[in-house]
Amino acid sequence: MMLERYALSPMRELWSPEAQYERWLRVELAALAALEGLGVVPAGTTAEVRARARIDVGRIREIERDIGHDLLAFLWALEEEVGAAGRWIHYGLTSSDVKDTALSLLLRDALGIVLDKAGALAEALREFAERHRETPMVGRTHGQYAEPTTLGLKALCWWAELGRDIARLERAREAISVGKLAGAVGTYPYFPPEAEERALAELGLAPARPTTQVIPRDRYADVLFALAQTGSLVEKVALEVRHLSRSEVAEVAEGRPEGSSAMPHKRNPILSERLCGLARLLRATVSPALEDNALWHERDMSHSSVERIILPQAFILVDYMLVKCRELIRSLRVYPERMLGRILDSRGIVFSEGLLLALVRAGLSRRAAHAHVARLVAEAERAGRDLKEIALGDATVRERLTPEEIEGIFDLRTTLREVGRIFASAPGGPQGRTRSEK
Repeated sequence: MMLERYALSPMRELWSPEAQYERWLRVELAALAALEGLGVVPAGTTAEVRARARIDVGRIREIERDIGHDLLAFLWALEEEVGAAGRWIHYGLTSSDVKDTALSLLLRDALGIVLDKAGALAEALREFAERHRETPMVGRTHGQYAEPTTLGLKALCWWAELGRDIARLERAREAISVGKLAGAVGTYPYFPPEAEERALAELGLAPARPTTQVIPRDRYADVLFALAQTGSLVEKVALEVRHLSRSEVAEVAEGRPEGSSAMPHKRNPILSERLCGLARLLRATVSPALEDNALWHERDMSHSSVERIILPQAFILVDYMLVKCRELIRSLRVYPERMLGRILDSRGIVFSEGLLLALVRAGLSRRAAHAHVARLVAEAERAGRDLKEIALGDATVRERLTPEEIEGIFDLRTTLREVGRIFASAPGGPQGRTRSEK
């Protein structure tokens, strides 16, 4: 059902056979017009071909079944529609000229969709971060209580990372916005460089010079890495939601958690779990993309079958993941009272560094201060008492710190006093960048 609802998405439509044939035709017409402009092709040829060209998917597939070559089948079916003028279609080109250039058009458009979805998620993350800027919670390192932080700061880190992902996606779009119309091994024997420049300009692409028979595959690897990196941010968000949703934590919950057929009390974070699983598939596209870069001599076919799988898979996955991550954030239930409760339940040990540094400032060596605070923490945990209470009654501490200084150490406002400055110094200022500014 999930895939059925997603089946008509704009991203999936980009990868349909019909859309592929349309892009092939755009490239062929641009190449034809460029040759006509240089006097290689008779005047009026492009207009005639454009007027008569019709994509007959059934006929293309019928021919392909007979000859086993997809682009040749496309050309033969097109020539049947166009008539005599069709002999000029594909003049001086090789299959990869058309396929790779058309694929660049596809990837450019697909990255545009991804960037829009990433921008929408960035807005949701920034709004969530602002809303919970001062929602205190226990920070955790190695899965253990660390020091207090805020939920907003956690989300602000996600937002900032997504900004870097967006920059990577933009660089990848620039890297792939190139075409190649240079013949069988990239030497322009029958299709001049001037014609390539004209045709690619009409398509909004730059020449990928120098090339072999294909556009170098390092450009494609850039794209797959940028997608996978974006997916890893989605996984980071989802994994945190999963951890904070655990029964013994219960600081957040998905907007629509799933229950259990056997246990009515269950509230499983299935969307977060799904996103973490899909991130694994997305990352798996990077290794074959890198392996596709090394081809025999000027070209072999080992990359082709791989790209037919990993490119649509990666784009459809990341498109879906960005949409669902935005839904996850916008519907996330937050329980601030439980977050504050965790801080109170820690019996003050989350403020141990503040006590350590205060003793250092008062004259103790760091080694002695660290050992002493560690003993106080152990005593507090053993006796089930608050660390502040233990510190107030400890002779070593009382010799060096006033009761007011000790109280300040265990005040949340002390440990979180720089939160506002962190938000203000984040890229784009207090409110962050809008999508129109990206």
